[in-house]
This record gives sequence, C-alpha cells and structure tokens, in this order.
Amino acid sequence: MKKVIKIISPLLLIVFALGLMSFSLYDTMKAPKISFSQTKYDFGKVPQGPQLTYGFKFKNKGGEVLLIKEIITSCGCTGATVGDKKEYSKNEKGEVAVTFNTQGREGQQEKNIIVKTNDPFNPEVVLTITCDIDPSIQ
Repeated sequence: MKKVIKIISPLLLIVFALGLMSFSLYDTMKAPKISFSQTKYDFGKVPQGPQLTYGFKFKNKGGEVLLIKEIITSCGCTGATVGDKKEYSKNEKGEVAVTFNTQGREGQQEKNIIVKTNDPFNPEVVLTITCDIDPSIQ
C-alpha cells in the first residue's frame, strides 16, 4: 500500500500542476492585453516655440475589457490623454494623444508618458518622445 501511495502522490502533483498551468494559460488569453504599435517617437530637429503632437496607437489584444486607469507625464511641458474613452473591448483600437510644448526649451529633449492599465501582465507602459530643439530654425 505504501508503494502505491508513493507512486500516486507524485502523479497527483503532476496532474495538479498541469491543471494550474492550463487554467493560467486560459486566464492569460482571456485577460486584457494592451499592445502599442510603437512606444517611442522622435520628432527630429524642430524649431523652438511650437507645440508638437503625436498619437501612440494601441489595441486591446486580450479577451476582457481593457481599462486605461491613469496617464502620467514626466514634465509639465508634456500632456497626454485618451480623451473621455477609458474602456476598450477585445480588438478595439485607441490612441494616446501626446503634446509637447517646445517654448523656452533648447537642445535634445526626452519625455516619458506612463500609461497605467488593468493588463495584468503589462500594467504600466512607458511611451517616449524625443526631439532636438534648435532655436536658430524659423
């Protein structure tokens, strides 16, 4: 009887582990999943003064509703929004609209935007914009 228990115990552990893995795989496929087409954008060389804008496009590649919880910018000169829409269904697309004010700035600039979501595997995505502000350009 002890031999049977010694053999069955490891088998039960293996079956239990496989069951957890398949449940976890199901949850992974079902969970919301934010996917950006790109996370970095370079405006290149720009004049001092104008406000620059760019839209980072994303898609919910998961099975549950994706929630945009919060968007944080690294500087007061940078703004970012998804507008009034905060929920995205499966396969639905959206955009994080970013603005950057070049007034009073000069040289190489790098600004980060943090997008916080309910994606359990990627809850924070960092978007980056860069540019080189040249005051001599009109």
